[in-house]
Amino acid sequence: MGKDEKSQTWSQYGSPGEACDGVCQIFEQKLKRENPGLRKITYEIKDLFNFVDDCPDLACMVLDQDSHTYVPHDKKWIKTQIYKHLKEQVSSS
Repeated sequence: MGKDEKSQTWSQYGSPGEACDGVCQIFEQKLKRENPGLRKITYEIKDLFNFVDDCPDLACMVLDQDSHTYVPHDKKWIKTQIYKHLKEQVSSS
């Protein structure tokens, strides 16, 4: 999110996993702006999910390789993908 919290922005990622990382980075940047004096910021997944829920128009468009069209996905799908992505990262480390 930019300085104007009501502004709109979009990002393009090469995969849903990269998009999940992007959402996490945006959330972490927000936490750093809100807590400039903290050297280390930690959060729980529920905090990240609350952030997703609080974003007014968050959606993900994923290219369907068969139809060559973009399929929209809602916040519930995004949170499921984030959960799976973070779980994969933890199990591979």
